[in-house]
Order: sequence, then structure tokens, then C-alpha cells
Amino acid sequence: MARSREEVRQNKAMQSILRGETPEKRVMVGFDKKTEKRGDQVDRLSDIMKEARVPWFCPSCKKVMKKRLDEKMWYRHGHCLNCQIDVENKMIIEGTFDEYEQEKVRQNKLAWIKDKKQELIEFKNQKPMEAYNQVNPDGHSIEKEKWSQNFEEIKKQADEALKHLEKIEESLK
Repeated sequence: MARSREEVRQNKAMQSILRGETPEKRVMVGFDKKTEKRGDQVDRLSDIMKEARVPWFCPSCKKVMKKRLDEKMWYRHGHCLNCQIDVENKMIIEGTFDEYEQEKVRQNKLAWIKDKKQELIEFKNQKPMEAYNQVNPDGHSIEKEKWSQNFEEIKKQADEALKHLEKIEESLK
């Protein structure tokens, strides 16, 4: 059985430790003067990943964010669940919560309309469906199945639905 050089070196080091000797010391350095600068290096992906991860502590109240809903609130609002409760409670006291709630509902409706418009556009642009079925168990005989639909009528209905969604979208804006 072929062993790697590293595995052989580790076995020799283990044997020398068992005999009471000091094993061969090795220093590994991963620095290249040509490509890297000295000092702390910050990768451009480090900042992106820092924004994508949920921090351990809430930036507002400095408490540990360990609840499942803390993660959800972090992605939505940028702080923990308790801070969001405080924000919404303050809005209720000031009397601005109803406006906030209506704005959230309006934004959700607009997002739903945007998704449906995208689905209609993809549906409208699809090609006629074809399927290949194996007729005999020999594996060589296949049959092409093609469905006949009135694609002009489908595109017309999709255009009407898009116009209707655009009207609703304009009324919400």
C-alpha cells in the first residue's frame, strides 16, 4: 500500500517520540512576498461574509442573539427580536404603528405582484412541451409525445394578466 510522504514523516516522528527522542521540527510558512503585503490583510469577501452572518451580539442592545427569531429579525431589521419589540411598542405609543403596518402590507403586495409578473413572463416565453417515452423495454425504441395547445391564445391571456397586474401595481404605488 503506497503511503504519502507526509504520512511516512508523521510515522517517523511518532516512532521517535515513542523512543524518547525529539522529532524533527518543521516550520511551515504560507507567505509569498510577490503577491502579499505585510500586516493584516482583509479580503473583499470578508466584509461580504460579515454582513451575511448573524452576529453573536445585537448591535443595538449588546445582548446575545441566541433565539431562532433573533436570526429572523436580524435579516429583516438588523437587530434582535427584543429590540424589534421595543421599536414596535414605541410606534404603538406614538401612534405610528398603523401606518408602519399598512406600509409593510403594501410592500408585501408589491413583492407578490412582482413575482407573479415574472412567472407570467416565463410562462409566456416557454416553448411547446415535448416528451420522449420508451415504448419497448429493449431501450432502443422511443416515442416522441407532443402536446398541441393554442400558444397564441395562451400568450394573449398572459398579456392580459400582465396588464391587469400592472394596473394593480400602479394603484398600490
